[in-house]
Amino acid sequence: MSISVPDEIATAAKDAGVNISALATEALRDELDRLAKIAELDAYLDSAETDQGPIDDEDVAEAGRWVEELVSEHRPDESA
Repeated sequence: MSISVPDEIATAAKDAGVNISALATEALRDELDRLAKIAELDAYLDSAETDQGPIDDEDVAEAGRWVEELVSEHRPDESA
């Protein structure tokens, strides 16, 4: 397998001593793990909806607020 990387990025990575193959492998592993977790969550939500009925708009909005709060806690401080 081969991948294409812009020359300037490949040069900078090599100059920094980055193992491009190892980094690409790790990134792919992480992405596959992320996709698997999304698929598991989707299956869980489908099952919950089948068992308990559709999720109403108020619950969706509440979940959105909860996620936004969680994500904002992990964002880098932009004021720095």
